[in-house]
Amino acid sequence: MFAFRRAVYVIARRSYATSPLASKFKINGDRLWNDIHETAKWSAPSPGGVTRLCADENDKMVRDWFREQVIALGADYKVNATGTQIALFDGDDNSIPPIAMGSHLDTVATGGKFDGPLGVIGALEVLRSMKEQSIKTRAPLVLINWTNEEGARFFPLLGSSCVYAGQSTVEAAHASISTDNSSLTMGGELAKIGYVGDGPNYFDEFPISGHFEIHVEQHTDLEKAGKPVGWVEGWQGMTWYNVVFHGDDGHANTKPMWGRRDTLAASAELITVLEKLAYEMNGYTTTTGIHSHPFGSCNIQSKTKVIFCLMHKEAEGLEGMGKAIENRIASIAGQRGLEFELERDIHLPPGDFWSEAIACVRDACGDKGIASRTGTGHDSTMTTTKVPTAMVFVRAKDGISHSPKEWSDKEDCAEGALVLGKAVLNFDELLKQKAAGLHV
Repeated sequence: MFAFRRAVYVIARRSYATSPLASKFKINGDRLWNDIHETAKWSAPSPGGVTRLCADENDKMVRDWFREQVIALGADYKVNATGTQIALFDGDDNSIPPIAMGSHLDTVATGGKFDGPLGVIGALEVLRSMKEQSIKTRAPLVLINWTNEEGARFFPLLGSSCVYAGQSTVEAAHASISTDNSSLTMGGELAKIGYVGDGPNYFDEFPISGHFEIHVEQHTDLEKAGKPVGWVEGWQGMTWYNVVFHGDDGHANTKPMWGRRDTLAASAELITVLEKLAYEMNGYTTTTGIHSHPFGSCNIQSKTKVIFCLMHKEAEGLEGMGKAIENRIASIAGQRGLEFELERDIHLPPGDFWSEAIACVRDACGDKGIASRTGTGHDSTMTTTKVPTAMVFVRAKDGISHSPKEWSDKEDCAEGALVLGKAVLNFDELLKQKAAGLHV
């Protein structure tokens, strides 16, 4: 289990700067759009979206493509033990920890073309455009394709960025079990596709100066405001649990109803309670996985694992939901005569990104953007525990995400990449001014 730990930050009253290069910077929207759709071909069958799960064959192919693109740009390229791809580009002063741009190329099983891939491909477009325009930052730049952000194939999610932030370990990430109830592990499957490398795994081994990420909004604030982009100020709280109920085997047709220890029935009650709890406590909840045993058509289910998440905008509300559901799980098990095991795998209290990094994005958005907040976790919610971090949101049609219907217009994607590039240039200027003692 990893729990989010937030450092205490001392932020200057005016801790941002506008780069003179930012106003001149441009990106190639056609090339970005073509790459988004070109890489979408590496997918299992999907009705218009992308199904590319961590460490599957399609993930290997898009990773290979990414490697070719960054090496062609002159990157110092590495892969670490959790499969994360790291593409480092020189700055004028390579003694400075690099400014990172990062997201993920894996998707959920019913994914779209933008959630994750836009963040990596948009950052790639920033680097290409900088090279074409002979723009070189003082600090080095690094583009990171983080492994298993979605947690769709291997649980828990944020598989590599949480290791980098010191919230987990390489060994724990490798041991992440497949969500299809098989014995496959993330480490084993990464090895199978040739993506267990010797690159740096932890922040202490490879420090960065900041982290910036583009993502589709997954909500409708930008759409309602008529804005293509936004700066993300923070996130709502999130907790993931898994509970395993233990009962007895028995014949589903012949054993009397009285005295059965049916773990699937207990799980069904839990799922109903979860939904009611979300409404009562003004939060959110979703059951994301059920694994029931033994297989067969005439077996009472003697072991059932349920994975679920809780979300709330306020820390007290998230903690209250957690305590309430823990008590209800104990009650359900006790009433049915079951044993149970309960683990809280991930706990991310609500929080804010760094104000100085947000300011760099806000200035890059100008009047085309508004402030927003994210309702879910990202690799940036891990890097923000270490360094100034901010996110760029891109407008999403109807707020749909994790669906083949997910869509962001070509012009909005281009605007998001442009904002990302300008924000990185602004942050580079900020580092320069701090080094010169201009920020107190």
